Amino acid sequence: MANRLQTLRRLTAIGQRLTESRKVRLKHSGASYKLISGARLIDGRESRPIESGAVLVEGSQIIAVGPADEVAPPEGVPVEVLDFAGKSIMPGMIDCHTHHNGFGDGRLGDTLKAIPDEVLTLQSARNARAALFSGVTTIRENGPKNDTMFRLRDGFREGIGIGPRMVLCGRAVTIVGGHLSYFGPAITGPVEARAMVRRLIKEGADYIKIMATGGSTLTSNRLRPSFEVEELRAIADEAHKFGKLTAAHCLSTQGIVNCLDANVDMIIHCVFQEPDGSNRFREDVAERIAKQGASVNPTLHVFRARVWAQQFKKAQQGLTSEEQAALDDDLRYFDVRLDHCKRMIDLGVKLVTGSDSSWGDYQLGNTPYETECLVMAGYSNAQGVRSVTGDAAASLGVDGETGTLEPGKAADILVVDGDPHRDITRLWNVNEVFLGGRRIDRGSQDSRAATRQHPPP
Repeated sequence: MANRLQTLRRLTAIGQRLTESRKVRLKHSGASYKLISGARLIDGRESRPIESGAVLVEGSQIIAVGPADEVAPPEGVPVEVLDFAGKSIMPGMIDCHTHHNGFGDGRLGDTLKAIPDEVLTLQSARNARAALFSGVTTIRENGPKNDTMFRLRDGFREGIGIGPRMVLCGRAVTIVGGHLSYFGPAITGPVEARAMVRRLIKEGADYIKIMATGGSTLTSNRLRPSFEVEELRAIADEAHKFGKLTAAHCLSTQGIVNCLDANVDMIIHCVFQEPDGSNRFREDVAERIAKQGASVNPTLHVFRARVWAQQFKKAQQGLTSEEQAALDDDLRYFDVRLDHCKRMIDLGVKLVTGSDSSWGDYQLGNTPYETECLVMAGYSNAQGVRSVTGDAAASLGVDGETGTLEPGKAADILVVDGDPHRDITRLWNVNEVFLGGRRIDRGSQDSRAATRQHPPP
């Protein structure tokens, strides 16, 4: 016992000397400090916020988090004190599923292939800015045209424009005529699958996106699997060999099963539909998802956005009988999706926030709507917050850098009016955004408000 106490005292003394030497170094280095405090601090991990919490930031990194009376900078160091009385301090939001190339004006993705890459890169920059200004500090892109998002990221790193942190896949891996095949080359067979993964990683991919079923692409079949299991397994194995995660677009039950057989890390959409188009929840499949630890990004709101567009048209000019029947079908289908997500939640499946494509009727900068849908499906408000912060970061493999307010992580911080743990819609009330410790000038309130898509009357 005596030897253990001596060891503890020696380690404590060493720690104190290191702390003091750090303080001295900071006095001479001119390192910038920010002390950000508020009525409550939501760290993205725990269900209960810290009342009267504070975050201490040095440069771009968080170095201390806790109750305001316990968080203080080293003595003698200049500090910018930012006290947001009555407001919540929380991590920046993370959108696990974006397609920045789109315009959100109703056009199909198939039409984008005719637009020059340079134009799509500029549109992507506009979308990225809108997302950041809304409080999204990290995005994962899920399949752009060619290398448009790589070039956009290069531009941001050079200081040309500003946007969230980016986790990029480059092009999505698909089959001939498959979903998003208009955005890049398709592959056939395990050998080409491995070769494409290696090529994408060489080009700069952070993860690999797989189109495991068809989708909105006109030449694809959304109810049928795209790849054979051995092809999917080759993609996932090759990606994992290089330390990269995988995520798969799945709009049919068999597509989900195939991806689980191949050990894919994230199931996107996760739609339980049979080849005849019928909706049938498969508890055995959902249990496999939970057991294997795959996360699910259900993309509920992007479908609801289409419903809203139909409802707006109905209010403004009316619908034909066929259009009304389609709207009624879509409303019933949305309820089915909510029910299926609730069942997955009850079985322990981890759901994360990811909004989806900015073609069709959805526009980037509206991420909180997806989190609201997860709460509608059965998440608590606190679970909803984690789905767009800590849990989202973990599902993307970036939880060592961002997603929670912890020492050593990037200072990606939001100041929110109100408490999203009590009311998830408070995620819309972002007052300030800090990206890597930098306070973002988000322009006028009117310009930010113009980005939000409101529901129909």
